[in-house]
Amino acid sequence: ISRVAVEVIILVIGVALALLIFSPIGSYIFGALGRTSAVGGQTTIAILSVSGMNTSSGIIYVKNLGPNDLSDAGSTDAWQVFIDDQALAVSTVSGDASGTDDLLEVDGVAELSVDLQGYSPTSSHTIIVYGPGGTQTEYLYRGG
Repeated sequence: ISRVAVEVIILVIGVALALLIFSPIGSYIFGALGRTSAVGGQTTIAILSVSGMNTSSGIIYVKNLGPNDLSDAGSTDAWQVFIDDQALAVSTVSGDASGTDDLLEVDGVAELSVDLQGYSPTSSHTIIVYGPGGTQTEYLYRGG
């Protein structure tokens, strides 16, 4: 009887410790592990606005929110634009990304020239931009 009782007590203690570790403290531990990838931080971009909808000379204004500068931002190959799941070619990159170093500094704005012909300015469109350094942003254009 004493051997069975000892095994049951050890089992109960093990389950209690597992519950203690993984319930209140577990969420803290996993949250802290998730935040370690953000320390030093991945650079974030955001679409500020879109102009020239339904024209061949549309411009998408993309801002670098930081915390790091984006290199190679002046290259059209560094950017990919999708509107309503359709890939569009970036013809030119201007604004703050068009300097001699192709660097888009924190708080800098890149102007991506895209052919927006055929996209109604009165309809809603989902715009996704993938930028240099693995950055990406999504924007909902709401026509008026």
